[in-house]
Amino acid sequence: MANLNIDKEPKPNVPVHDVTPHHENSREMQPALAQNWTFAQKTIFRIVGVYLFLLCIPSYYNFYAHLFNLKLDKLTYHDFQSVVAFWPPQLVLIESEEGVFGILNYVNLVLLFLVSIVIGFVWTFFDKKSKVYDKLYYWVSVIVRYRLAFGMVGWGLKKAFPMQMVYPTVGMLNTPFIDMAEKKLYWSHVGVSFWYTVFLGFAEIIPGLLLLYRKTASLGGALAAVVCFNIVLANHAFDAGVAVPAAYFTILGVFVAWNDLPRIWKLLVKEEDVLLQRYYPAFSKGWQKGLRLTLKWGSIFIFVPLAASFWGYGFFYGNNYNLPSTPGIAGLKGYYEVTLFEKNGEPIAYNPDDSLRWQDVIFEEWSTLSFKTKRTALVDRMIGYSPLRVKGDKTNKELNQVDTQDSDELFKSSRNRDLGVTRWEVGGMAGNRSYFFYEADTVRKVLKLQNKNKNHQSERMILRYELPEPGKVALIGTNQYGDAIRVLLKKVEKRYPLVEGRQSEIAQF
Repeated sequence: MANLNIDKEPKPNVPVHDVTPHHENSREMQPALAQNWTFAQKTIFRIVGVYLFLLCIPSYYNFYAHLFNLKLDKLTYHDFQSVVAFWPPQLVLIESEEGVFGILNYVNLVLLFLVSIVIGFVWTFFDKKSKVYDKLYYWVSVIVRYRLAFGMVGWGLKKAFPMQMVYPTVGMLNTPFIDMAEKKLYWSHVGVSFWYTVFLGFAEIIPGLLLLYRKTASLGGALAAVVCFNIVLANHAFDAGVAVPAAYFTILGVFVAWNDLPRIWKLLVKEEDVLLQRYYPAFSKGWQKGLRLTLKWGSIFIFVPLAASFWGYGFFYGNNYNLPSTPGIAGLKGYYEVTLFEKNGEPIAYNPDDSLRWQDVIFEEWSTLSFKTKRTALVDRMIGYSPLRVKGDKTNKELNQVDTQDSDELFKSSRNRDLGVTRWEVGGMAGNRSYFFYEADTVRKVLKLQNKNKNHQSERMILRYELPEPGKVALIGTNQYGDAIRVLLKKVEKRYPLVEGRQSEIAQF
């Protein structure tokens, strides 16, 4: 049976190459990170090391502007996420329908590699005698490992506390598939299953945690690469907009696992004796040991348990970045057909081509009222973190949106955040449904409504509501055009195959 020699912790006062041969003829006698590097090994490392280092360093102004303007008394989970989930370098920005990270933006990973080749050859020209490559390899590996670890944990927390792919709203369940962007369909389909979403979160968190421990780092890197490559494929299939960042994480995961892959292959497949070796730098001085432990455990505390507590607080206490938090009127959630619609005292018959007469009304669990007419709204194109784009039309500021979600800023300023929550209810959906946020005066039974679509936020209504009997609602007041309206609604219990199918599968399981 093949033997695996596992490295042990080094003495703290000397740098170590942990090398213990199993037998004299073993090819593993020549360690992968030998003290005497060949010219080819040095050249490859100079290029690849620079490339990975540049990938792991934030290269855009907004990252640092946000970081240095953080207010510790108003931190939210968004602040933690902005630090660990920064984007790969953007040397050029190519607009596409997929968003800011469409398929053409892979060119940035290629361009950065070309830059690294130039830097690597310049380094080679000036560096003739240096023998510190074991140490450099170690530190590049540490940077990549922690960058990937915190990124994986950060992205996983968004699903472990389901706030990225949440349960479809009643409005979404009553929107034809053809009116929804592919990314919207994908996220909705996943969000139907609460526990599957949680599972996806831990599929990212677990590799991240493994990366934090040196002896399980290779396993964590391999799992991270597999998970992230799956995300790459899914994002291309549904134009979800984050394929390039996921590919960038895949590259980091492959690098972390790469050094041990040949040994794993020989041990498990060829059943040969395998020798592991590791280099550890010396931390001989007290302040070096203290600084190392402070940086290591301080960063782990901040970006794992502390970040998780902020995500948990946001999830359980009304700061879900995709869902409003203001409760709706109790008992009204559901789909309603319009049995009577009067405008300025005149009844208007049902007509699917009418842009004023409401065809149906939906009350959500939170304070959102939506209705369907023939009028097509200007689509809010923000879904998640990547706004959809109008290809070839960079000057169109109405459609090429980048700031349609400001709920976090509203939350920090103690203002009602619900008008900033547009990604899930409104984002990425065309069609003829208008979404209004309402403030309810349950004593006077009055609703003050404002259109949630960023492109139509000037539209407001004031409606008095009556509940004549269970399942029926009357709305009387002024619509967004200043017309006096009276609307009678009757609740309809609808069945949704997508939801029932998932629930029946869970029940059978």
